Amino acid sequence: MVRRRWCLVVWSIAGGLMGSCTAPNPRVCQDGTCPDPAFPFCDVDGAVRGTPNACIAVSCSPMAFEACRGDEQVACNSDGSDFEITSCPFGCSESLQACHQCRPDKSTCNGETVNQCGPDGLPASSEVCKLGCTDLPTPHCTYLAPKYLPDICDAAAGLDILRISSSGTFDTNLDSNCTGGVVTQTGGPEICVVRYGTISLEQGGALTVTGARALALVADHDVSIRGYLDLSAEGFDSGPGGGTIRSGALGSTPNGGGGAGFKTAGGAGGSATLNGGAGNGGASSPDPAAFTVLLGGPQTGPDGLFIGGGGGAATLVSCRGTVDVAGEINAAGGGGAGGAFFLTAPLGGAGGGAGGYVVLQGLAVTVTGKLFANGGGGGAGMRSNQTTGTHGSEGERSSIAASGGAASTGEGVGGNGGTDNATPVSGGRLNTAGTSAGGGGGSVGFFQSYTPAGVAATLTPSAASPLPQPNGTIPTR
Repeated sequence: MVRRRWCLVVWSIAGGLMGSCTAPNPRVCQDGTCPDPAFPFCDVDGAVRGTPNACIAVSCSPMAFEACRGDEQVACNSDGSDFEITSCPFGCSESLQACHQCRPDKSTCNGETVNQCGPDGLPASSEVCKLGCTDLPTPHCTYLAPKYLPDICDAAAGLDILRISSSGTFDTNLDSNCTGGVVTQTGGPEICVVRYGTISLEQGGALTVTGARALALVADHDVSIRGYLDLSAEGFDSGPGGGTIRSGALGSTPNGGGGAGFKTAGGAGGSATLNGGAGNGGASSPDPAAFTVLLGGPQTGPDGLFIGGGGGAATLVSCRGTVDVAGEINAAGGGGAGGAFFLTAPLGGAGGGAGGYVVLQGLAVTVTGKLFANGGGGGAGMRSNQTTGTHGSEGERSSIAASGGAASTGEGVGGNGGTDNATPVSGGRLNTAGTSAGGGGGSVGFFQSYTPAGVAATLTPSAASPLPQPNGTIPTR
């Protein structure tokens, strides 16, 4: 701030008071000089005494506020003999009787902090930014531009806290559940966005997610999973956003169906003479970092009864904080259906569905809990009495492979599902006439994390199948 006096009164060598100022007043008092040293201040616009260009004799309370003159403050000097002018960088406030301390209703970056100024020109709030403060387009704490939902963090959530502390079911098909809207993907399922300031699935809480839409839990600040988040398929029904891709052939007569491929190829169905003889397991997929849409695990065959459902798809996003998984996430694939008599012939058992795909995105990502996305087991073939064979098991919440359907009367067994340590097992051949072969096991899925450049994720799960993919980099704004 620049301080100056309008007029300087000087003493002569003889000790007398000179009759005028030593220099012209830049804001004119009559002819540009003070006419009388007893009147040292020029009230150019009348802000002080009400008469423009009047020269004022000053006697004031030292340091007291007098008036605002545009973006300048007029205040008494230290000895009460004159007014001093202070330039106010952010404007002058009559109500505060002082210069504004900051630009009203504006935010500014100060190192790692963003400061918000109130409408009165006083500091209103400040926030320490975890990843620094960014000036453009307006000063703000740096936030994520998440994969699949690049604009979701641009505006703050309208709701404050989502806290889940008990057991319940969440259906992504219900629009009212999608507090952040529904996002359409070309070539993938719709995404149900659940948007809050913070999201917490607490220890002891369990949330089972269903529906055709994938799930996105998006918080301004932290996302914490300390309970159980279930995104798995249940038998023939895919998990949320799962089953968009079909992988592995449907069982035929007498061959078993192929297991769905994802991280690995799916197990092949059995034939009349060979374990895996149908050669119809689903192909593996590329690294999920190459996926342009959020999708869950593939299911086997077309929609219907004779399939294994795919594990679910979900992304957990913290726009300005941490995604912390200390609990458990499960996105297992479903077990394939047992073989059955269809029209005039026995169909082989269905292949197991693949595990799903879960993406964690934050300014920091920490995983110390459990992650599972195992493949489902293939169904056994039809029994000799033409009753339906044993269904394959859903992917396990461990590193143990899901069991394929067991045989009892000469039908082929179902292949075990895939884990991070074992590829899916092919279905067994039929052993008795009038039966059919078993289906192959489904592949394990993926877990992927993303953080900004230069920020390492902490990926140390206490148990995992599969292990998380190498951490990727996500842009910020």
